[in-house]
Amino acid sequence: GEGEARRVVITKISSGGGMNSMMGSVDNNNNNNSKKKKEKDALPTEAEYKQVPRVNVGKKGEEALKRHMTKFPPSKKEEAESTETGSSLVLMKDNEKDAAVEDAVGDTVDGPAPLLTLIDLLNPDAPGYTPSNPIHTPPAQSRNNNWQQKQKAKHERMIQQRIQNHKQAAQQTKAHSLYNKMMKQRRNLPAFGYANDICDVLRNKKNQVVILTGDTGCGKSTQVPQFLLDDPQMGPTCNILVTQPRRISAISLAERVASERCQNAGQTVGYSVRLDGCHSKKTQLLFCTPGVLMKRLHPDDGNGCNNEVGIADDAAGSANRLSEYTHLIMDEIHERDKNTEFLMIALQDLLEEREDLQLILMSATMPTRDLADYWCGVGRRRVLQQKEKLEKDRQQQQQHQEDSHGENKDNEVAAYSKSLDDDYWGDDGAATPVEINIPGRTFPVQEFFLEDVLSMTGFVNEAQGDAPDMAQIECDLLSLLAGATTTNASSSANTSSSGGKNGRQKTDMGIKCTDTADSSSLTSLFQMENTLTCVMCNRSGFLSAEEFGTHVAFCDGGGEVSMLELEDRVKSVDVSSLTGFEVAAATASSNSVSDGKDNLGDDDNGDDGLLDIIVEDEMEDYEDEEEGCGIIGGKWDGESPFGTDTAARSSKKNTLSEEEMLKRYQAMYDDEETNFDLLLDLVRYVNKSSYGDGAILVFFSGWADISEFSMLLESTPPFNDASQFVVHPLHSGIPSKDQRKVFIRPSEGVRKIILATNIAETSLTIEDVAFVIDTGRAKEKSYDPHLKTSTLQEAWISRASAKQRKGRAGRCKAGVCFHLFSNLRHESMRPFVESELIRSPLEEICLLCKRLKLTPGGPDDPDGIPAFLSKAMTAPHPKSVTNALELLVDLGAMDEETNELTDLGVCLSALSLEPRVGKMVIMSHLIGCAKASSSMAVAMSYKSPFTIPPPSMRKASDMAKLRLSENSESDQITSLNVLRNRDVLSKRGVGALSGWCRQNFMNFSAVNMISDLRKNVSRELEGLGFPPSAQQGGYHNRNGDFNPAFLQASICAGLYPNVAYRRQGDINFTTMSNQKAKVHMGSVNGVRSQPLSRKCEVRNNEVEFIVFGELVKGKAVFNMEHTTHLASPLPLLLLCGQLHIRPIQFAPPGEPADAGTSSIIQKAILSLDDWLVFLCEPETASALVVLRQRLDSAFGRITSDPYNFTELPAVEKDAVDTLSTVLNSSHTAAPRRIAPRR
Repeated sequence: GEGEARRVVITKISSGGGMNSMMGSVDNNNNNNSKKKKEKDALPTEAEYKQVPRVNVGKKGEEALKRHMTKFPPSKKEEAESTETGSSLVLMKDNEKDAAVEDAVGDTVDGPAPLLTLIDLLNPDAPGYTPSNPIHTPPAQSRNNNWQQKQKAKHERMIQQRIQNHKQAAQQTKAHSLYNKMMKQRRNLPAFGYANDICDVLRNKKNQVVILTGDTGCGKSTQVPQFLLDDPQMGPTCNILVTQPRRISAISLAERVASERCQNAGQTVGYSVRLDGCHSKKTQLLFCTPGVLMKRLHPDDGNGCNNEVGIADDAAGSANRLSEYTHLIMDEIHERDKNTEFLMIALQDLLEEREDLQLILMSATMPTRDLADYWCGVGRRRVLQQKEKLEKDRQQQQQHQEDSHGENKDNEVAAYSKSLDDDYWGDDGAATPVEINIPGRTFPVQEFFLEDVLSMTGFVNEAQGDAPDMAQIECDLLSLLAGATTTNASSSANTSSSGGKNGRQKTDMGIKCTDTADSSSLTSLFQMENTLTCVMCNRSGFLSAEEFGTHVAFCDGGGEVSMLELEDRVKSVDVSSLTGFEVAAATASSNSVSDGKDNLGDDDNGDDGLLDIIVEDEMEDYEDEEEGCGIIGGKWDGESPFGTDTAARSSKKNTLSEEEMLKRYQAMYDDEETNFDLLLDLVRYVNKSSYGDGAILVFFSGWADISEFSMLLESTPPFNDASQFVVHPLHSGIPSKDQRKVFIRPSEGVRKIILATNIAETSLTIEDVAFVIDTGRAKEKSYDPHLKTSTLQEAWISRASAKQRKGRAGRCKAGVCFHLFSNLRHESMRPFVESELIRSPLEEICLLCKRLKLTPGGPDDPDGIPAFLSKAMTAPHPKSVTNALELLVDLGAMDEETNELTDLGVCLSALSLEPRVGKMVIMSHLIGCAKASSSMAVAMSYKSPFTIPPPSMRKASDMAKLRLSENSESDQITSLNVLRNRDVLSKRGVGALSGWCRQNFMNFSAVNMISDLRKNVSRELEGLGFPPSAQQGGYHNRNGDFNPAFLQASICAGLYPNVAYRRQGDINFTTMSNQKAKVHMGSVNGVRSQPLSRKCEVRNNEVEFIVFGELVKGKAVFNMEHTTHLASPLPLLLLCGQLHIRPIQFAPPGEPADAGTSSIIQKAILSLDDWLVFLCEPETASALVVLRQRLDSAFGRITSDPYNFTELPAVEKDAVDTLSTVLNSSHTAAPRRIAPRR
């Protein structure tokens, strides 16, 4: 699988292959054969190679290979290759062998050097191999001047039409009945007061870069683009493009701005996102995602059309990029996704060429100084060129200074040159961007942290489920262990009976006691506690019962006492004294209870007093249960401050300080995990403590947490009452129509609860949100360039993200934000999130650099990809760039020396798929399963359709996943089966499909999204010239979409070198980088009953292969995701890597190991990338090598000219048909696993 760069190399390889060879090192000097190895012509025995797996193509495969070789005999070079690997070659003498090789290759082979190198076979010259149809190259435009003139005239007409459309739209807006109301709302926004200042700056075309900051809720995202549209000077001719980091933000903002202009989206204001768009020729303000803008960066014809055919490069250069736009606004740049970071690099170069283009960078939290430093100097090259031109004019004027007129002209030139310095450059000699700040927000937002939440809800003041009640433990420990000091306990009990009854009262765990300086009861208890003595070591003076108990648990009697003696000491304790102490302590407690209104009196019966207290406590608990949350006090009215004094408080008694509660919570729970019980208590508290129906927005880290809490709400009253509550999930994976539901106000008396990820963090205004609950967690992807692995893990958000989440409340009314992390943790959070460029692989970015013609140079050139990416605000690690380039070279998508895209690279850059997955799709056209491979590729590029079930339903979920896999042992084929069922059930209606998804633990929205993405990939393939993927009966779908032999081959051809193997008895797999890995638990192969999750069950001389999509770093080992079991190694040998081959001779068993023996066994060794080693029959090996070369030629032909996909030469078409037979036969003949031992 390397496209044009693939080659077949015949060479002598050492026994066992490379250092990381699957075969390992074969010991040729073992004790049994040491004498034989000393002989000159000694041969190895086949037993020494028993660990090397055999290649088995099956009977039909052998027949197909023979038929193909008979019908299309090898050329001269191919004949040499076949002879070299066949049995007849070893009978030649050395000089005859060298002569045969020299005649075939034309070069002299010396000694033990490689016997035959066929690198030039990529351009075969054998008879019948010359392409019958030349590769079609679209003609280039020959008259650039005429083309430029036409484009200029077209641009003028477009401007005139834009002015006319703007005038009509403005008239319609002002005439609308809601215009005055909308303008009143806009004037209330803080940003509206800065309209003139912003427009004054942008009217000056020399201000190419403007940095605009403002608090969340100030209105910058909706108002700044409208300021430009409404400006009488800029509005009629401007064409504005605004980027938003997420599709839902782009759509919602477009609809909001259109409504403020009393229009529908698609007229003056529109949007364009992946798989969805709403705009027209009248659109002057377009909201989109950074990915859409990246697609539009290609040099075009002035109308947004890519310059791929019919336009010469010199006529459509950098200056012609985005030529239809006058202003670019990049919003929420603090998120620093890789597309935004890429655009910032590309736009720096573009602004050098386009002095008519202005860039506005907006964020609520990004530090302006860092941005200003990064954009300082933009336009430097253009200004220097202008200064050079002026200097040349000045010199010419000096030569002609004959009168005063010439001097005046010289002065004018000098003055203009100085004006350039003043206008473009700052004091430090660098062009500086303009900075504008919009202070203030519309409504206030109060902020509370975990310690406040614990105080409000009383979550840790009483025993919560399995959480231990520490106060009760201390009390019990005191009563049980005080028997060691019986005398002191008795005296303390007597003292407590005569204590005073006056003083301030405190409540502790439901038992009331006085708190005076001479409170005898409390003092006596402390005295008992302080006089506790350990009976094992006689130590005393413990400060608390907890300290005493900890000491007893670890006490060894001082280290000089035997265990028997310690046991005797413990047994000597008077147990009867324990009962007496309990009664005395209870009597002391009962006698000390008094509050002036309800005096229990001096009752001698301590037990009765204690019983009264216990009954009272139980009644209080019973009343709490009856009252639900037990809210007392007033409710928040939505205007006054929401505080612990004015808001309703839980009736759970808060006897601990905030610091104590926080420590107790952190001791009882893992604050690295989302506490759903606390979250439910907080939602219940918010609901009970506030008037009105303000929506609650809860931020989660991912879909799994959203699903779990959603199910918790569905099973918890009163949230499961649809007449009182409506719950909306908000995730990037759900369709746009479902995402829009969060903006709809529910009916009166119904509270809306929104469960969202960080998709709702920026540029999203949900008007009725009054409360935000921030769990402080988010999923973040990281990349290790040295291990070449990625991780996707939960992490604490940055302070900037916390501020953004807080800003989601208070957009249209006063709001409250609850952070489920402490204030101390908030202060220790990183200020901003790191750039995604340093946290992700860069293969797609590198392909895009070449496709957009931004990096024409090679890897070491100043205009190459590494140099381009090094200009990022935070440059990626050089190793990450090198890894990306090496992978693209290995895939055959890029030339190693020049980094130019090959024909395969051009195809991959046009697909919205990861490069390896894209190659899988293109290779499937050759294999004959394009429709199925396209579906599997889309499923791999999107999140899994399966949801994470609660622990109690995990087994049922695994069984559902196994049923859908149909014993394929493949995640990709399982996803394919899901889409097949979806296509059938969707015809029965939404209800049938939704019920089926729920029954099989699948995300209904994700399944539909994957289905829609199939159409997108199909359109991209058709745009390249490939036939429609779903076309039935086509040559690219000749093998159907059900045969696992072809599906596995397609997956393997694309994902290689992501292949791992293991032998009999192994649990983990070994990757090409020699890493130990196992199947991820989320994979269908990770289910415990699956063979790939158990010990390997193949025979001793066999190897089990697995193909994976991504290697993710785990705690102990690496985890493989998107796995597929590869039954036969034939796809590896025919479609992947670099193949090395050599003949080998074995001594027959029982005979002398002499090279001159007539009964020598002839074999061939195949080595893939000096890693995977196989033993094969010579005839089969030679046929496979020839077939592989012809398949390479056919693959290169279809990638260079997809339009003539089916018009292959006869020899290549027959090779493709032979491939189908060999793959199917080898899959059928693949060895089966042995039965596991019971």
